[in-house]
Amino acid sequence: MSATTLQALHSLERVYAREAIEPPEPEERRMLWAGTSLSIAGVRLLVGEGEIDAIIETPAVTAIPGTKFWVMGVAAYKGSLLPVFSGDAFFRKTPYAGRPREYCMVIRRPGFNFGMTLSAVESDLKFPIEQRDMDSSIDENFAELTLGGYHSGDRLLAVLDIDKLVIDSDFSDASVSESDSTRNMTDE
Repeated sequence: MSATTLQALHSLERVYAREAIEPPEPEERRMLWAGTSLSIAGVRLLVGEGEIDAIIETPAVTAIPGTKFWVMGVAAYKGSLLPVFSGDAFFRKTPYAGRPREYCMVIRRPGFNFGMTLSAVESDLKFPIEQRDMDSSIDENFAELTLGGYHSGDRLLAVLDIDKLVIDSDFSDASVSESDSTRNMTDE
C-alpha cells in the first residue's frame, strides 16, 4: 500500500470516529408470562401458553347416563371421543340453564383429554413475570384451581392452573356417586 492510501484510510477512520453514533445500550431481557385471556362462568381468567390444545366451537354432544350434572356428554373430535364439560356448572357447582356456550377449550394431558365450555374468548396476553400477584383475592369458586394472577387495567385476571384442575378429585371423577343420585332425586 502506498503512503497516500494509508493516509486516506487514517483520515477516513478519524472522520468516522468523530461522527459515529454510540450504539444503544442493550435492553435487559424481561421474562414474560404468555397466555390466553378467556372467561368461564363469566369470570375472566388466563390460561398459560401451551396449556390449551385448541379452542373450538362447542360440538354436538351425546349425553352419558350416570355422570355428574356438569358433564355435558361426549363429542366426536379429530377421530376420537372427547368428553365435554360445562365450565359454568363445574365451577359454580350448580346446573347451568343459561344461553348455550358457543366455544370450548380442548385440553390434552396424558390419559386425560376433555373440552370445557367458555363464556368468552378474548385474546392472547403477555405480562412481565415479576408482576404476578399471588396475594389478591380471587372468585371463591375458582380460587383453589388458580395460581395467582395478573392485573389488566383495574381487574385481576386469575391464572387457571390446568394441572390443579386435572388432579382435582371432584373433576377427575365424573361418575354420579350414591349421595349425588340421592340429592338429584330430592331436587325434583
